[in-house]
Amino acid sequence: MSLLPASSGRFERTFEESHSGRWAAMWAAVPYITTMKDNPPPAALPFLVYEFGLGMLTPYVSNLYELLDGRGVRWLRVRGTYEGIDRGLQFLGLTATMEPAWHGRVWWNSAQLRFPVLPENEAPLLGRIEGITRLSLPKRSDLRRGVHEYDIGPILADHARLDGSLIEHESGVRLNDGGTIWSFGRTKEIEHVLTQAEGTAIGNWLDEPEGGVVAWNDITYSWVDATFSWSDTPEVQRRALMAAWFGGETLYLTFRTSAGIVIGHRRCRAVWPAKTQIGGVYKFGDDRYQPLPGGTRVYVEALTDFEDADGVTAASLSLSVGAGLAEGIPPGRLWIEPGELLGGEEIVVTATNTPLRKTVRERVKILLRF
Repeated sequence: MSLLPASSGRFERTFEESHSGRWAAMWAAVPYITTMKDNPPPAALPFLVYEFGLGMLTPYVSNLYELLDGRGVRWLRVRGTYEGIDRGLQFLGLTATMEPAWHGRVWWNSAQLRFPVLPENEAPLLGRIEGITRLSLPKRSDLRRGVHEYDIGPILADHARLDGSLIEHESGVRLNDGGTIWSFGRTKEIEHVLTQAEGTAIGNWLDEPEGGVVAWNDITYSWVDATFSWSDTPEVQRRALMAAWFGGETLYLTFRTSAGIVIGHRRCRAVWPAKTQIGGVYKFGDDRYQPLPGGTRVYVEALTDFEDADGVTAASLSLSVGAGLAEGIPPGRLWIEPGELLGGEEIVVTATNTPLRKTVRERVKILLRF
């Protein structure tokens, strides 16, 4: 069988006959051509992505096979809806809830993503989230913000003297000018029993009462700290005295690398002798704690700010007790750089693996027992 026309010359017919295996090769290629899209070779992926009109997603999806397994086409069909956002985030293995802005706001056509799980990294993941979401949103809508755990909204002061002030700003930080605001939080809880070595080092230790009686001649605490009831047991009186000692102390949470190098210190914003109480202002685990006189435990909390530290992993946490600021450091500064905090003793040394990030506020809660 020849495919040449009747007007072909001897040269064309001879050339055709010289390729005797051409028919077998052509027939073998037919099944491959018809099934090539089921398992395409890597070299064909850019062309198939262009054919399906999915080229806009290639900067944000690293594995192009995920665009060609049917999910890319299904995303195109619902693009411009909230379902399109859900399908777009599935390319990154994420889920989030879209929350549109209140219609009365100036930026009424904006929305924010609320993540149930903290995104693993900032680069390149947050950029991919922003890119895919902006492609998936309705045409007139903008992605304003992404939040997880730490979400402080604006106070509406429209038509008032405070209109346009800082209180109308919401929490978060941008990674680039004009980009999405990211407001993430992460909480770590540490329960620690003060050891005798730690208590002796900081000057706050009282031996266990012998014979059920606290030896007052051995007590070096101020009477102001004796906020317990006379009817309390000696064990309770001891714990209350040691807890009250912390009430007037300024503590710093110290972050260190795996090599023991100081990353920085954050001033603790809450240091209270406390008792368990229903409806208490502080939550630790499943319990609530309320600052009260005679508290037998100490609730300590520190909260880093956005951009305090970035791109470094904290391998250990500790409380610095009795430390002072170096000369020239303002007393109100909350984040203290290495070398700006002098002296003191470190207690509650705890191993951790916490990557400090620009967009994440680290909340560390410590419950001290005695």
